[in-house]
Amino acid sequence: TAMDKQSSLDRLCSSDYEVSCHYLIDSAGTCYQLVDDSKRAWHAGKSFWRGLRDINSRSLGIELVNSGNEAYPKAQMESLMLLLRDLLAIHKISPQNVLGHSDIAPSRKTDPGKWFDWRLLSENGLAILPKVSLPIDTDKQSFLLDAQRAGFEPEATFEQILQAFRSRCRTNFEGAFDGYDCALMKKFADIFDVDELSNPQ
Repeated sequence: TAMDKQSSLDRLCSSDYEVSCHYLIDSAGTCYQLVDDSKRAWHAGKSFWRGLRDINSRSLGIELVNSGNEAYPKAQMESLMLLLRDLLAIHKISPQNVLGHSDIAPSRKTDPGKWFDWRLLSENGLAILPKVSLPIDTDKQSFLLDAQRAGFEPEATFEQILQAFRSRCRTNFEGAFDGYDCALMKKFADIFDVDELSNPQ
């Protein structure tokens, strides 16, 4: 949320701002339900995923209290995993459809950022994180085509997609674009391929 708990609650619950979410989890792991699951919240903003632009009407929004420049506490991540297990089971949501703001809006969002532990979610069956052992040819055009095949917005620039993708899949790497980026994106696309997945939650 890039603000403290009380400021986050005040903004998300205020009619003065056109923003809301279904759940907020603070750094201590306390989970607040702000909007009923059956209701639309305003958390995704201008976004795109797998051909869909009205993400708010077909998703549940979870916000985490975090400055954006620090690790997410263990208690917060454990609370998130408990919530995700419940939501995925109740609403029959696939782990493929657990996404971050930067996945659906790479041109304007950077959260949850490089400090977020996508690997932990993946290891617990709550999200998808591709794994590769070898690089492939470094090819920017192929990388972008695979990004679109995965579901990223076609209007986003190469730099925006690379930053968003690395914040999820190569969090500790800051070097030049390389064959591992390409291999990981290809694997990501194979998992998310828009031609193979239908009826996203």
